[in-house]
Amino acid sequence: MTFSGVSIYRETIGLNCYTILTQGYNEYYDDDLLHISDTRNHISLNSLGVPFAQLLSIDKSTREAIKNGVHPPSELYLDETFYHSLKFRFEYNKNERAKSAYKPIMSAKPSHYFYADVKTILDNLEKE
Repeated sequence: MTFSGVSIYRETIGLNCYTILTQGYNEYYDDDLLHISDTRNHISLNSLGVPFAQLLSIDKSTREAIKNGVHPPSELYLDETFYHSLKFRFEYNKNERAKSAYKPIMSAKPSHYFYADVKTILDNLEKE
């Protein structure tokens, strides 16, 4: 039995699931920390709201990509900012990992998420 949250759900209660990981941005340059929507109905503290907005955008994009045959279902979907912050082994070419585009809700520019299985990511993290 492998140990991961995904396998625990699958093996214990027979529920297939996936994990989305994101971290938002750690720095702001010309971006306000407070975002008010054009309709003035919603406000967001960007340091808190961005990761949740990314999570929802990635979830929507992965469902559409799977439905349209763009890529198969996966155990993990990692926002590119989070993915590139991981310390991988030198031998692992993280830039060759499969990825797909998504449009973040609170950003004008498109972004990407990487998809993988838990074992691949864990096996390639740098051991300290």
